[in-house]
Amino acid sequence: MIDKGYLLGERYRILDTLGEGGMANVYLAEDIILQRKVAVKVLRLDLQKESQILARFQREALATSELSHPNIVSVLDVGTDHGLPYMVMEYVDGPDLKDYIRENSPLDLHEVIRIMDQILSAVALAHKHNVIHRDLKPQNILMDKRGNIKIADFGIAVALNQSSITQTNSVMGSVHYMSPEQTRGGLVTKQSDIYSVGIILYELITGKVPFNGDTPVSIALKHVQEEIPSIREKDPEVPQALENVVLKATAKDPRDRYESAQEMKNDLDTSLDKNRGDEPVFIPDHGVNNDKTIILPAFNSVKKDDGNDDPPENPKPPADPDPQENPKKGSFLATLKKHKWWWIFVGIVAILIVCMMVFALDAKNSANKAAQGTVRIPDVTNLTEESAENRLEKSGLELGKIHHRNSDSIDAGRVINTKPNSGNSITRGKSVDLIISNGAGMAKVPDVTGQTYEAAVDKLQDMGFDVVRENQISNTVSPDHVIDQSIAADVEVKPKQTTITLIVSKGQPPKPKPNMIKLKNLKNYSLKGAQDYAKENGLTLQISEKYSQNVEKGMIMAMSPNPGTKVEKGSTITISVSKGEKEKNTETNITKNFTVDYAPPKTLKEDTDNHNEKELDKGNHVQIYIKDDDHSLSNIYRDLYIKRDMSFSIPFSLKNGSGELRVVRDGQTILNEKVTK
Repeated sequence: MIDKGYLLGERYRILDTLGEGGMANVYLAEDIILQRKVAVKVLRLDLQKESQILARFQREALATSELSHPNIVSVLDVGTDHGLPYMVMEYVDGPDLKDYIRENSPLDLHEVIRIMDQILSAVALAHKHNVIHRDLKPQNILMDKRGNIKIADFGIAVALNQSSITQTNSVMGSVHYMSPEQTRGGLVTKQSDIYSVGIILYELITGKVPFNGDTPVSIALKHVQEEIPSIREKDPEVPQALENVVLKATAKDPRDRYESAQEMKNDLDTSLDKNRGDEPVFIPDHGVNNDKTIILPAFNSVKKDDGNDDPPENPKPPADPDPQENPKKGSFLATLKKHKWWWIFVGIVAILIVCMMVFALDAKNSANKAAQGTVRIPDVTNLTEESAENRLEKSGLELGKIHHRNSDSIDAGRVINTKPNSGNSITRGKSVDLIISNGAGMAKVPDVTGQTYEAAVDKLQDMGFDVVRENQISNTVSPDHVIDQSIAADVEVKPKQTTITLIVSKGQPPKPKPNMIKLKNLKNYSLKGAQDYAKENGLTLQISEKYSQNVEKGMIMAMSPNPGTKVEKGSTITISVSKGEKEKNTETNITKNFTVDYAPPKTLKEDTDNHNEKELDKGNHVQIYIKDDDHSLSNIYRDLYIKRDMSFSIPFSLKNGSGELRVVRDGQTILNEKVTK
């Protein structure tokens, strides 16, 4: 296993484990160059030196990259890291088709065709490259968040197709979607994939698979022997043309199926047309099942059924034995037959004889066992190793070797079975091996996104997972519902050893109510008075100065917005301050030009457990102070916020001496210089 955080190939940072297989492990990783999530398949460390497996992995990587299609999970990169081969694949963040059907059934028929068109388009491309998937099922078909289909595990099919392993008589695929020729171990062809696609179409329409059973064998036999259940009997709204697509794709004989996936797609696309409303039910040309029925040897002794339950018209009674051959026997039988219920006596005698023989044989066997010192192996299932050993010793047996294996039904540390099995008789003093449970093996992680936190926890804990909750604000997911899960759905992991973190919605952040302020009339206020008013009410002042013959110097001449206007707290108010009456020919006016650069504000994050973030989004707070004949550095000349670089032109009135300019940005002085004539 590769540790989290490891940088594979100096590019892919391992984030989590998605699954473990017999040949390779699959990890969720981040491409640090393109900054996107990918799935990385890495050959297991213990198989690096296996030349055949290494060659198969390389063939898979090479061949999969040739299947470039928007509805096939694509290979993005292939490489080695310290001699360890890996391939990088597209990561599909969404449910598989099985979960989608389960949560959204019944589907609209147009949606069914949209999904099937994508599946058939991908299968048609694969078949064009002579690639047979062999394991098409909803669990191998992924959906991204936009509803696009992505078929997975094409690489495995290609690798097997290019290897020297003979696929005839080798059963692959999931039995619910397996073609009849696959269940019989026959040759797998493109029509085998079409059969599986037909079963998927049936499930998309009805929400269920056509055949179910207690065992895989019983399901497989139904695929071989039974007709596909009628869809229209369950839902008459389904057009006959659409049901015919299912019937033709799932015909028992491959010769009756579509010749290609493209042909099936073309037929499916017109199945909802009104001009096909009177289409008759599809009937295959080659029958249902041409296999011969094999009679097991155990049934050869059973009386052959000729199909006629009536007795013969003239039954001939068996001839009586000749009493002359055995006078005593003939005399006894003759006498017995004269009795009305003679056949009852014969039956009783026969039963007594059989019972006596059984009793004699049982007594003989018991005597032989006693002579040999044999005992029966006790049943120690579900006992601890220590308790099982004690029970074996009490029965006169010894503890042999200890074997371990996974069990979904027996808790870890308890006995699954004995070897030999319990109930068998063995010689006293012999050893008996114990098979001890390691607990549950690999299990698929369910998709709990969108469920309530309580329901998700119950489901995961029932499977043996530990669950950790992490809250997060969300504008789209209802409060207390699961937004995301740390391990993707359908990844196979060991429940007892796995902790799943659930990201749970806290709902939308509370929207603060705007604090409205009715503006006071600031005319004839002093600049200091206006600044105090702005500070008390959370307002920002923007100050301009003008000469006035009517308003005393330093007093407010005008304001914008007008008095009485309601504004939100934090708004900017522009005021004009009187510079007094302008003196003629005694004043020197100097304009100072400068630029204030915009510095993006930092984001302040509070405690991550609360997931409450405050972002300073107003911009830079800029305050300008000037000193000239009309202004003092103790008063703010201009107070504003900027979100870009801004140029300023500040006029200075200097009769005598020099002035001064100071600029403060977000509390730090960035400009402080003298201004002279």
